[in-house]
Amino acid sequence: MSDWFITFCKSLDLLVYWAMIIPFAVAFRYRSSLTGGMRTLRWVPLFLFLMYCLLQISIKIWHYGLIINHINTVGETLLYIKVYHDEFNSKKTKRWIRILTVCFLIFAAVDSFWIEGFDSINSYTNLVESIIVISLGILFFEHIISKSNHQQIQKIPMFIATVGILLYLSGTVLLYLVTNNFIASNDEYSTRLMYLLNSILLLLLAIIFLRAFFLARKKTPAAPVYAG
Repeated sequence: MSDWFITFCKSLDLLVYWAMIIPFAVAFRYRSSLTGGMRTLRWVPLFLFLMYCLLQISIKIWHYGLIINHINTVGETLLYIKVYHDEFNSKKTKRWIRILTVCFLIFAAVDSFWIEGFDSINSYTNLVESIIVISLGILFFEHIISKSNHQQIQKIPMFIATVGILLYLSGTVLLYLVTNNFIASNDEYSTRLMYLLNSILLLLLAIIFLRAFFLARKKTPAAPVYAG
């Protein structure tokens, strides 16, 4: 594999995760304007950045980082679930989200300790994360469109953020499912290519989050979601 390609992948990875600090800084600066799920969403960029730092430390010291990937997947999923739990007003919907969270945690534990183990990426947990969060995002879209009262939904911060989340998770779910095969076959080029594509999607997510938090700064009226 070419040295320039390895250097490029590592550099882009570093750039993208450091870029996550920007939407977090904007969200923190205008935190008093955030409502509903946007309050929880501001922690997602910081969490992703910290997990990246922890992964690099783990690789540097122990030459092993897959367990950090497992923790990252579970933590990221819980944050996204909390985002939509805070966004919906219906007690019934919130109760079902909490039940779904418990089921997810049980599956994630079984996947990490028994199904795939810590010698590979928890791709099945990533798949379940995508199914759950994308479903919540679609539910959010359905209700925000029906309750928006002709409001320009493209100016609603949570709507913009959900677009980013769905794009990112839809794009990465297949990447994680195939990456394990490349790791098992010691195909470093294909593995790095998958992570490169992931970095590009993550950069897009950071840009969309930044847009959403800037909209919140303008105190765009929130559209409460009454799912029930």
